[in-house]
Parts: sequence; structure tokens; C-alpha cells
Amino acid sequence: MESFAHELEVPGREDARLRILGRDDWRIEYDLSRVADVPTWTMYAPDLTEELARARAEHNVAASAAGVAARYIVEEAGTALGTAGFGMRGDRDFEVFYAMKPEGRGRGLATDAVLTIVGWLRRQGEQRVWLSTLDGNTASERLADRVGFVRVGAGVHTDGRPITEWLLTLPTASAPSDR
Repeated sequence: MESFAHELEVPGREDARLRILGRDDWRIEYDLSRVADVPTWTMYAPDLTEELARARAEHNVAASAAGVAARYIVEEAGTALGTAGFGMRGDRDFEVFYAMKPEGRGRGLATDAVLTIVGWLRRQGEQRVWLSTLDGNTASERLADRVGFVRVGAGVHTDGRPITEWLLTLPTASAPSDR
């Protein structure tokens, strides 16, 4: 696999892009930790301090440099509306994740961000992509269905919460225009 892309254009959204999160992008981590339902449905701790948000951004930068995960800022017209990314699941496959601010929701932006990431992973030769949803997160379950993920089982999050595991089997990459 080539190194992680620093920027991904979102097909069909002229003003949207995914930009790899850098050290100076701690504010999006800070902001998302303050959205009431983000800590409920993700791995964000609630109400991060600036110091902890900076540490989270630094951790994400290090994971990207190590080739094990990439977190992108989901931007539209230059405004950061959330994050989306992927990380190693075991020793072979990747799992996608995302979190959006309220002003970025309900317009398909999270779905398009996940499709963009999945398309990039497919072009790198990946054959499977995973997604985990915490039980009760109907918005993420709908996203998984829209993208084409299939429910394959249940599990337990590292913090003990029950999850549903989803799998997307990817066709072989072909045309460069594919997401």
C-alpha cells in the first residue's frame, strides 16, 4: 500500500475534501468532544481540554506516520465539519470511523466521506473494510446500509459496550474515477 493520501477529493461535492489531520488541527478534536452525542457513539472522551485535544491530534499524526491509521478532517467550503478515517483491524484489514458536528449532518457528507475512504482503500488493493456501530446508533447503521456494508456479527467495544460488526467486501479496483 502506498502511504496514506494527504488529501482526498469527495466525488460529486465540489467544495468538499478530506484533509489529513495534523498537529495544529486539535480544535476539531476539542469541538467534537463537546457535541452531546459524539462521546456516546464514538471513542471521543467528553469535554476534552485543550491539552488532551492536542494530545489526541498528536496521537493521530503518529498513527498516520506509522502507517496504522489515518484521520481526516471533513471539510466543506473550508469549514471543518467532522472527521473520518480508517485504522488497522488486526494485521490485515482496515476499519472506517467518523464523527460529525451537527451542522455537517443530514446531507450525506459522512456517507460520502466513508465512500471516498473506501474507494481509496480499494484502489490500494484492500479487499475488505470493516465498520463497527455501537448498539442503538441508528444513524450509523443507516450509513452502513447506504454504503453497502453487511451485518456480520456482534461484539463488545473495548469499553464493554455492545457493538454490531459490519463488513464490506470490495471488488477489484479498476478505473481511476472509482471512489
